[in-house]
Amino acid sequence: MSVQNQSIEAYINTLSPNRQILASKLMDRAWFIATDFEIQKEILELPNEYEGFIYNLSERPDSIGSLTINKLLKIAKGNYLVTPVFEVYSKTTQKTFTKEYVTWKMGNYPGIKGTLFIETEGKISHFLTIETDKFAVGENSFDSIGGLFQYSKEKAVDLPNQLQKAIKNKLGLEEIIIKDFIDLGRIQSDNGLTANHPGIFAAVIDGDSAQNLKSLHQKSNSFDADVYHIQIIPINELPYYISKIDDAFFLATVCRLLAKHVVSL
Repeated sequence: MSVQNQSIEAYINTLSPNRQILASKLMDRAWFIATDFEIQKEILELPNEYEGFIYNLSERPDSIGSLTINKLLKIAKGNYLVTPVFEVYSKTTQKTFTKEYVTWKMGNYPGIKGTLFIETEGKISHFLTIETDKFAVGENSFDSIGGLFQYSKEKAVDLPNQLQKAIKNKLGLEEIIIKDFIDLGRIQSDNGLTANHPGIFAAVIDGDSAQNLKSLHQKSNSFDADVYHIQIIPINELPYYISKIDDAFFLATVCRLLAKHVVSL
């Protein structure tokens, strides 16, 4: 056993039981064993809010296609995001270089976003669009309802209640009744850059809730709630908004609803 392996195993014995379990999973990876001791310690000493990231890191295989992961070189941390940088070797080109990706500190499953629809007389009659300023793109852009939610073992904790709160907050309503919640699975929103694998959904509210919205905002189909500009759009205008909106969550939601024949063009 190498001196480094002795060092990391001795260090692991000083960790909390839960962190020892994560360390054991990491030690099953050849790339982690080959990683410098100080980087190994940095990973294992991350605060508890990073445990989702550590868990997902422990599932990263030693090879991906023609690439062999040699070791982890470093991690860069922001307030919410982590960028691990790896040294890799390509069997195809026989060259060694670096690869990196962006992920959330809470792991690859940070939340769920989707689109809100309105049902009138038993049929989906309208959908909602939301616009707000987005820092990443530096401009006003379309957005979806939802966001970062508390997760446990890759599943959202009390998801319906969390979503109901998110919807009420975004729309400025004190009460709202969700008639139907449609789980539409997950999407890889940018798999060339990030390991992010969030969920998507559609929620259906009844016409009374929509009337409450309109009454709250001078009976208009277009209004502002906090920093959000919201429009209630007739469902027959959906094709136009598919071509207009670039938000991946909206487009993925509509695509899967079309595949399930929940809505039609």
